[in-house]
Amino acid sequence: MKIVARYDDLAGRRALVTGGSSGIGLGVAEALLDQGAKVAIHYRSNRAAAEALAARHPGRAFPVGADLGTEQGCVRCVADASQALCGLDQLVHSAAIWNEGPIGAITGPQLEEIFRVNTFSAFYLVREALPHLGRGGRGNVIFIGSTAGQRGEARHGHYAATKGALQSLAMSLAVELAPSTRVNVVSPGWVRTPMAEPELRTVGAAIAGALPNRRVGEVEDVVHAVLYLASEASGHLVGEDLCVSGGALLVVPRGQIVAREG
Repeated sequence: MKIVARYDDLAGRRALVTGGSSGIGLGVAEALLDQGAKVAIHYRSNRAAAEALAARHPGRAFPVGADLGTEQGCVRCVADASQALCGLDQLVHSAAIWNEGPIGAITGPQLEEIFRVNTFSAFYLVREALPHLGRGGRGNVIFIGSTAGQRGEARHGHYAATKGALQSLAMSLAVELAPSTRVNVVSPGWVRTPMAEPELRTVGAAIAGALPNRRVGEVEDVVHAVLYLASEASGHLVGEDLCVSGGALLVVPRGQIVAREG
C-alpha cells in the first residue's frame, strides 16, 4: 500500500486501532506505523496477522487480543493497549461485523450481536479511553462508519442501523469531548476487503459501473482519510463524517440515467 502524504505530527503518537489484523483496520495500523506512530493492534481471532505486523515494527507495535462484543472485552482492550503504549492519544475504531439478512429473517441474537460488536463497543471503548485521551488537548477518536449508515441498505438493515447509530454517537461525543478530544467519522462505501470480497465477486462490476468514480474503493482510499483526521492537519474538523465512496451518495443527473438505460 502506497501512502503519499506525510504527517510529521503523527510520529510518536500512541494509537489503538481496533480490527487491526485485517481489512481497513490493518491498513490503518500499517499506515500509522509508517508515519512513526506507536500502535496497539487489536485482533479478535486473527492473532497471527497482528503479531506479524508487530514483528515488523519492534518496540512500536503491540498485538492486543479482545472480544469487543462484550463490555469486559472492551475494557480489557483499552487497558492492555494503554499499558503496552504507556498511554493513549488516539482511538481508531474499525472493528465490525457485516452479514446479509432481510428483516423477516433477523433473529434477536443476530440483532443483539451486531449491535454489541459494531455500536455498543464504541461507547465502551471511548469511555475507557477517555482518561488517557485529551491530555495536552490533542486526543483523537475516529470511527469507521459506512454509507449504509447514511442512506440505509436493503437486506442489511441491521448493519445499516448500527452504523447510523455510530454516526449519531460521534456527533454527540464531538460536542461533549471538545476541545480536548476531537471525534470524527470516516464512512466508506464498497471497499475491497476480506469481509466484502465474496459479495464483490458477484456484484462488484455492477457497483463500479453505477459509481461516478467508476471503481470500487480500495483500502488505501480509506486510510488516506483516516490519516488526515488523525493528524493536526485536520485540527478544525470536529464531528465530521468523511464519505469515501467514489460519489455513491450523489444524485445521478437524469441525463446519465437515460443514457445508461438506453
